[in-house]
Amino acid sequence: MKTLDAITEIGPIEQQLVGALRDGRERLHEHEIYSILDALGFRTPATLFVTRAGDIESAGIDAIPGDTVVCKLISGALTHRFEHGGVQFVERNEKRLEKTFNEFVSIADSLGIPLDGMLIAERIPGNDSLQNKLLLSLRQDPSFGPIVFLGLGGVGTEVYKQYIREGRDLVIRAASCVADYEGTERELSNTLFYPIITGRTRIKPDPKVSENTIHEALRRFALLAERFSPLYRNTPVTIEELEVNPIQITGSGELVPLDALIRISGNKYTMLTPKQSGIRSLLEPKSVLVIGASASKMNAGRIIQNNILKGGVIPKERIHILHPDADEIDGCRAYRSIGDIPDRVDMTVFTIPANERSASLLEEIIERESSDSIILISGGFGETKNGRVLDARIRDAIIMGRKEASGGVVVNGPNCLGIVSRPGGYNTFFIPEHKLPFNGRHGERTACISQSGAYLVTLVSNMGQLLNPKYMITYGNQMDLTVTDYLIYLKDDPEIDVFCLYIEGFKPYDGERFLKVAREIVRSGKKIIMYKTGRTKAGAAAVASHTASMAGDFEVLKRILTDAGVIMPETLNETEDTIKVFALLSGKRVTGTRVGIYANAGFECSVAADRLYSMSLARFSDETVQKLHDALPTDIIDVNNPVDATPQTNVENYRKCIEALIEDQDVDCIMAAVVPPTPFMETLPAGDGHGEDISSEGSYPNVTTDLFNRTTKPMVVSVDSGGLYDPAVHMMEKAGIPVFRKMDRA
Repeated sequence: MKTLDAITEIGPIEQQLVGALRDGRERLHEHEIYSILDALGFRTPATLFVTRAGDIESAGIDAIPGDTVVCKLISGALTHRFEHGGVQFVERNEKRLEKTFNEFVSIADSLGIPLDGMLIAERIPGNDSLQNKLLLSLRQDPSFGPIVFLGLGGVGTEVYKQYIREGRDLVIRAASCVADYEGTERELSNTLFYPIITGRTRIKPDPKVSENTIHEALRRFALLAERFSPLYRNTPVTIEELEVNPIQITGSGELVPLDALIRISGNKYTMLTPKQSGIRSLLEPKSVLVIGASASKMNAGRIIQNNILKGGVIPKERIHILHPDADEIDGCRAYRSIGDIPDRVDMTVFTIPANERSASLLEEIIERESSDSIILISGGFGETKNGRVLDARIRDAIIMGRKEASGGVVVNGPNCLGIVSRPGGYNTFFIPEHKLPFNGRHGERTACISQSGAYLVTLVSNMGQLLNPKYMITYGNQMDLTVTDYLIYLKDDPEIDVFCLYIEGFKPYDGERFLKVAREIVRSGKKIIMYKTGRTKAGAAAVASHTASMAGDFEVLKRILTDAGVIMPETLNETEDTIKVFALLSGKRVTGTRVGIYANAGFECSVAADRLYSMSLARFSDETVQKLHDALPTDIIDVNNPVDATPQTNVENYRKCIEALIEDQDVDCIMAAVVPPTPFMETLPAGDGHGEDISSEGSYPNVTTDLFNRTTKPMVVSVDSGGLYDPAVHMMEKAGIPVFRKMDRA
């Protein structure tokens, strides 16, 4: 490849793109794309473009090398022309070329599409086998902005996708990450094709193309994608998509484009980010205004007001109410209008449903900056025809405020449950405490941020005695604040180790900001656990390009974020399990992936061995093997990992086995499973008909708790039996132990 000077070579490309945009064109012809790729440093085929058969005689076809040329039907209305006979290899002579042009006229007429002309291109010699053709493309993702792709190319691109395991078929990189050579090399090395074409396999030990050539091609596309993205304001044009398929690997190791498409637009996007001080006022307010509390009954606003009072952090005299008639509600001063409130407040909680009056009131608060922040609980904004009009009004007011020197007001919501903030001492979830008690004892070093309020309610309810996050934030329809804004604010909080996220969708290009802060958080050693809905491939753009049909929006998101270190479980159960593990084990030391497994049932040992995921079975030391021999009925079992202790093992010998795993330096983490209906383990509360009592010092849950507290190694427990054993499970969970009811989940 030619040396690329980002300053001198991009200029001509920009001129060509801007010219096409001014002509009202959203697509360029293929010969124009070749000139862009040539300026970008690629070796491109020699081409001629003719719009009439009569122009062929004077076109100078002798300038095209070779006896055979490639003729292509050019029409902005026909993308996949190969299957319609729109690509032909013919002799390089005028009569044959004129005949081909006329054949293309007939094809266009039969399809009812306009014919823009015919491209006559140099035929590039090369091997047509699978590993000699690639796909190289860029596109502007609606969430993450500029993205680049590399995979196997040719007419069978989608077929390769169908039969090659996900992640092995295609490299997907945010353009901003391509310059990270190690990260890009890691993604390339995970594919099926890259080791083959670079000579890393015994089957193909000779490289077809150098690693540097592949990296350089990706880097150039990343440069183009970022320079002509919707977020780059210094040019009027955006390259929405540029796909080269196939790009031929020649015998000399060059990458030569053989077919290409491009879509351009004038779309540009300005992102106005909220002020961080507004988020601080939102999460740790010193004064609050509640709008929508009833003076005569317990409605959502009144429940929220009482929750704030019960929090005990914000004094009663700093809790204000807006009400048309009342002078006070539950001891808090009420005011008739916004102008009557003597001081600017840190946070306003707004619960009035969307209507003309509530929209006007919101506009007044935002325009007067009567509050630093607003939690907009109300539904109806953006959800009906009239609601969308009201929603647009409020968004416009927020944007106008953002342009002021003060930075304006930050808004969380609408259509949300709001926030539970331990540092702020308040709870805006309008759910009575007897329906959703917040009595979790652990997980205080977590922050839960959810687009759905209902999801966070179910999470808290399911993990009620375990989880007590520092913050529980629901942000709803993200009229203003997004999950990214909260991560940026909380990323350096020394009291947060784990971020638990539920996301339905990103605002335009907010994923690009999310990626940057996520990488920063993960590099700092903290964890992000994220469940994302909307996983089905949209497929709407599949007709436009091979790339779109190969990689839907969710796959792009998953590949980009998992590469950044975000943990993305596949199911809601897996999400809860992952949150449980990271929230409860945050104080443990991770030194490796060698797991020691104990179970008192043979089937659990088999299941565990089948569900190791990224872990490996630890190899026990001789000392550990001897300790296990001493504690187990070795006349009927062999000592292996997983340890099959059989139901005959009692609590004391269970203790000895787990102690042996704790003390073994070759064991990094421990999985302890017990099927509790055994007469040798004290697993039941005191009751009639038996002598067991789990409250005794030597009971199974108390012994397990003691072992868990004594070790710095990560340890999880499986208790696979019914409700009879819930009390034992609850004892261990209250002690902060991650307990699962199935071995495979553990």
